[in-house]
Amino acid sequence: MRAGGEPMREIRFHGRGGQGAAMAAEILAAALVRDGRFAAAFPMFGFERRGAPVTAFLRLDARPIRERTQVYTPDCLIVLDRGLARGGGIFEGFKPGGVLLVNGAALPALPPGVDVGLAAVVPASAIALEELGRPAANTAMLGAFARLTGWVSRAAVLDALPDYFDGDALAGNRRAVERGHDEMVPAPTGEVVRAIP
Repeated sequence: MRAGGEPMREIRFHGRGGQGAAMAAEILAAALVRDGRFAAAFPMFGFERRGAPVTAFLRLDARPIRERTQVYTPDCLIVLDRGLARGGGIFEGFKPGGVLLVNGAALPALPPGVDVGLAAVVPASAIALEELGRPAANTAMLGAFARLTGWVSRAAVLDALPDYFDGDALAGNRRAVERGHDEMVPAPTGEVVRAIP
């Protein structure tokens, strides 16, 4: 815990090129600033092509953030592609009792020793296909994240969207945020499926 209040929180996004993981981190940072917080977000790309794994990082705090390294011990994982959970690598460093938000209908199998405190799923790709005509799951995931954690307001996420979209894309992404918020389903952590060691 940092002096003066709540601890800094760290979020790691895991997705594939085309799903908008890096943009999700940027939009969330902008929304957090609108809510009066400090935030720093940045992506890490492997091969910059559609479908390649993409990781993005975000830190949020009530005080200015000076740290600019990757997030190694996230308080929250936002998984835009459930398939990336195979093998368990994305859970490396995940803090005990952390928050897990997954795009899809069910949580992935978790490696032994992973302790999830709060979990939810949301059909973000399906929402994006219906609202945007492509599987850019990012804004639906942000709506779900706002509801699941309470770390940012849905209003602030919606207010940040015009900095990134306009016209029909803005309208579609607004609907995606609202639907992600409303269609998020909490997952009982006692029923989390464990991977075979």
